Amino acid sequence: MSPAPFPSRDLSMGLAALRDGITSGDIAERVDFAPGVSLIADAPLDVGGTWRSPAGRLLELDISMAGRGNWIALHMALDLPDLADIAFVGFGCTGVGPTQQIIRPCLRSGLDDGGFVDCFLDRHILTRTDAIPHVDALHVPTCRTLPETAPWRELLLFLPTEPLRWHLHDLRMFAA
Repeated sequence: MSPAPFPSRDLSMGLAALRDGITSGDIAERVDFAPGVSLIADAPLDVGGTWRSPAGRLLELDISMAGRGNWIALHMALDLPDLADIAFVGFGCTGVGPTQQIIRPCLRSGLDDGGFVDCFLDRHILTRTDAIPHVDALHVPTCRTLPETAPWRELLLFLPTEPLRWHLHDLRMFAA
């Protein structure tokens, strides 16, 4: 059994670029931070704010909302079209925030008809003032809604739909 190419080449390069570089910009309805790494928000949220990626960290987000909307998420493209020989798909991360807020991780799989299906991981990320590790995984054989094959997949981190300050220090994905 050979391991699946995971994460995607673009995402691996994008995460490496964010860790190694010093970049920054403004938050908008869609922001492409690096290849394979984007922030996408529901338009009625009317998001604003700033982001930066200091050397040695992934992202420091300072997001404001002027409206009311239903979702905002970090999207990370994955190269996992076939899960036949995979038992677990997961990730680990560290980060900090000045207040406790909940971030909901999800594996999104594209469908052949153009739609998608979301499979939420069991544990949410709780932002805290100290950088504690968070690790979670899906047990593929018991996720009834997770398609074995998909034209595309993403790891999504659904952020709160209220102002957020979060420093994502590191994020790593795995499939086994």
